[in-house]
Amino acid sequence: MIKTDSLKMRGYTQLFIQPKAWIYTKLQIQPIGQIYTKLFICLVFICFAVPIFAQSSDVDYIEGWVDIKDSSGEIFELFIGDVVSNGETVITGDDGLAELIPESGSRIVIKPGTVFTVGTRTVNGRKQSVLSCALGQVSYKFDRMTGAEPTIATPSMVCGIRGTEFTVLAAADGSSLIVVDSGAVEVESQGATVMLGAQEGVEVKSGQVPGEKFEVLRGKMDFDQWNEGRIEEMLADPLGSLARIGMQMAELIIQMEEYRGFYEERLVILEEYDQKLDELITGGNEEEYQAYFKDTLRPMQVEAADLVLNYRYYALSALALRRHVMTGLYVRMKGQFLGFSGDPMYDQFIRDYQALLDEYETRVVPLLNEDDI
Repeated sequence: MIKTDSLKMRGYTQLFIQPKAWIYTKLQIQPIGQIYTKLFICLVFICFAVPIFAQSSDVDYIEGWVDIKDSSGEIFELFIGDVVSNGETVITGDDGLAELIPESGSRIVIKPGTVFTVGTRTVNGRKQSVLSCALGQVSYKFDRMTGAEPTIATPSMVCGIRGTEFTVLAAADGSSLIVVDSGAVEVESQGATVMLGAQEGVEVKSGQVPGEKFEVLRGKMDFDQWNEGRIEEMLADPLGSLARIGMQMAELIIQMEEYRGFYEERLVILEEYDQKLDELITGGNEEEYQAYFKDTLRPMQVEAADLVLNYRYYALSALALRRHVMTGLYVRMKGQFLGFSGDPMYDQFIRDYQALLDEYETRVVPLLNEDDI
């Protein structure tokens, strides 16, 4: 029997949370002359199901302590010469800095105290790399525009690249700040977009549309001061901050469950297609069942794999929001009220936090892998 573990590829682990066992078990009951044909078909399905598209990056420079979490959940120290691939996360310490050079020849600088992930999703039928900053600061420089640039994401927004050099910062409260040095960047949040040109920036607060863009003098933006201001504002209104985080979580869950629903619909169709394939194999017309597989079954398999890619993207985004923003607020509140009890605001915060956590664990966690958590 084929084991899915033997078919894992670096860059994406266990694409299907619950692999279609029927694809594999039927191999054991086919006549020997048909086993190899069915085995070939299943292996082709796996090859198409695992996204080969993913922009990998060479580690060109390291300062201080930098770790990498691979797609299996293992954490290792990152060194110059290593490769960062799809599904992996770079984590810099307070003294850490890493510079990556993607295959395109661009440059990514991951600043201290940052969580940076390389992921993939499908947009209009095309695989697209997603570079996510869950917390901290990342600068990007694209030497040339190829038309296949990645999407840039934080917990509160996504960016479409129209330019060459810009910086993204994700604050502890889930807000984002984008500053463009040259070229142009389109920023989207909550269905609203703003286009930034050279020497312009915009703040996107947690769960809100982009704010008014502002002029920035090159090298004059104090990112640390901005982040501290966001933390102060978050703690000044913890209930409102948690509510905005809840809005972000709800949006991610809606997208996740929509793609999951589409995927489950495709599984029903694939079951029917597989039964038809069995009938064609039993009939012995090799040309007919190979044509059916190529023209009918395989495209549906690829479509199902793309849907998995997308619901996994939103599930992992919800995980990052919970781990790096929601938990951060909780820890700060616990520290602030340590030794105190009976404060009405704090008690309400704990109730709201637990309700949001329950929602996350009920709806998101079942769609995550053990390696994710």
